[in-house]
Amino acid sequence: MDRIHETFDVGGLHGTSTTVRKGDDVAETDYTGPFTTAYGTYKGQDWRQNENGQTVLDDPDPGLAVADPTTTTVAAITTPVVGYVISVLNKRGHGTREYVDSSTWRVVRRDYVSATATTTIVYDDFRTLAGYTQAWHWTSRDGHPENDEEYRIESIDLAPVSDAEVAIAPPRRSLVDFPRGVASVALPAKEYNRKFYVRVNVGNRGLDFLVDTGAYGIIMDDSIVRELGLKTYGTHSNAANAGRFKSTSAIVPEMKIGDLSLHDVVVDTAPSLGEGDGTTFKAVGLLGFDFIASLVLKLDYEHGTVTALDPDTFTPPADPMLNALDVRLGTGVPITSVTVNGALGERFTIDTGAAGGVLIFDYFARRHPEALVDLSKGFAGPPVQFSGVGGDFDTRRYELASVRVGRVDYQNFIADVVTSSQAYGGNDDGLIGSTFLNLYTLYTDYQNSRLYLVPNGIGRRVMRH
Repeated sequence: MDRIHETFDVGGLHGTSTTVRKGDDVAETDYTGPFTTAYGTYKGQDWRQNENGQTVLDDPDPGLAVADPTTTTVAAITTPVVGYVISVLNKRGHGTREYVDSSTWRVVRRDYVSATATTTIVYDDFRTLAGYTQAWHWTSRDGHPENDEEYRIESIDLAPVSDAEVAIAPPRRSLVDFPRGVASVALPAKEYNRKFYVRVNVGNRGLDFLVDTGAYGIIMDDSIVRELGLKTYGTHSNAANAGRFKSTSAIVPEMKIGDLSLHDVVVDTAPSLGEGDGTTFKAVGLLGFDFIASLVLKLDYEHGTVTALDPDTFTPPADPMLNALDVRLGTGVPITSVTVNGALGERFTIDTGAAGGVLIFDYFARRHPEALVDLSKGFAGPPVQFSGVGGDFDTRRYELASVRVGRVDYQNFIADVVTSSQAYGGNDDGLIGSTFLNLYTLYTDYQNSRLYLVPNGIGRRVMRH
């Protein structure tokens, strides 16, 4: 049992943190500039609390899918220490490397290798307290200076720790306020190209935001943040679906969305999003996790409407063709399982902000080449290029015998397999985008880790055939 007090520098911001441990339970609270975040594990349940004060349970994958094969090797080294490097890498060369000092058998460095960067963590200043040895100083570098991090333990307190100190942190506040006595609010929305755009008022500015379940938070175009005169904090570099971009954070004093009110909203910035029709409107923001998790959204693709529902009074829709999807939200986006020609992928993102129907990424394609049998033999359609934050990426179109989402098995289904080598290079299997979702009315019930899909008129006709 202990309390560890640290200082750190991340993205140009100085911060402090306190980590409390009791047995296998742990809770850490970080104070970075004006932002407070927390995360931990309590009785086996991982959790985190974001900058807007929302607590999210981080549920693991079911663990039934085929794992990514890795190869473990051990090699002698003389630098950075005399010892050994233990590498656990997949066929793409992605994974981890641990550098072990043979004189102490301590890990002095770890490399995390991905498609977009190699992050190197170096540990030093090892100290022993109460029979336990650990590093009191470490740095993290990924080749992008804006992401440099440095941590230092300032003190460790061995006083007893109570259960309450390591319990899951309750939400700090309600981010979205409904009018008193109102449980349903029609939002000022428009549907364009199978996506929903909502008018958000910030001060005297009316701005269009894309409703995006694929966004981990609330995002604003950095040019709009500058025009609004908002103070920004820190800088970091993000690896997006097809590239990398720099981002910072800001606090918006007030946002109005129809009759809904939001106050002191922490947002991240991004380069120009490029969403809209190019003439009458342009999206300058994304309404992602922090907004969606505060309520239930009803996205009616058939009628082009968006309705916000109070989660405390929400009742799931009753329909014999209802497809209820269990989702995991620990990363800030809803992730579910999909089966393609009998091959299970447990990490498909439900993404209202993405074009296309079902996109299959390298992580799935690499593990299940046997599932990617094109019934059309190349005639399903020409290669399609999609756009996203970070750039464009290419795909190849397949006609697949079976794609199962939730309880529905779709036959002779058209899907797109991403072929750009740097696009979606992580460990996600794919995404389900707006071309698929527009066959339904979608309800987002994040409090219960559920999405509900009710077929609309078009969807019912498609399913009959």
